Amino acid sequence: MIETLGWFSTLLVLFGYIFNARQQTKLAMYTWIAGDIGWIVYDFGIDNISHLFLSLIIISINVYGIYRLWKS
Repeated sequence: MIETLGWFSTLLVLFGYIFNARQQTKLAMYTWIAGDIGWIVYDFGIDNISHLFLSLIIISINVYGIYRLWKS
């Protein structure tokens, strides 16, 4: 089950890149956040704290990006 979560999270992040390439920036950011939340759960399950921390930072960056888009 945890392996499936890791792969599903990877697919979400990859779809985020596709959305970003199509200039669907807000959708890309939401998709990246969803993928990184999955990775946080996955990383917690396999005790990979360094990647968990990275995912938290990436989520923060995407939340800030969404805030900036809403503000403009």
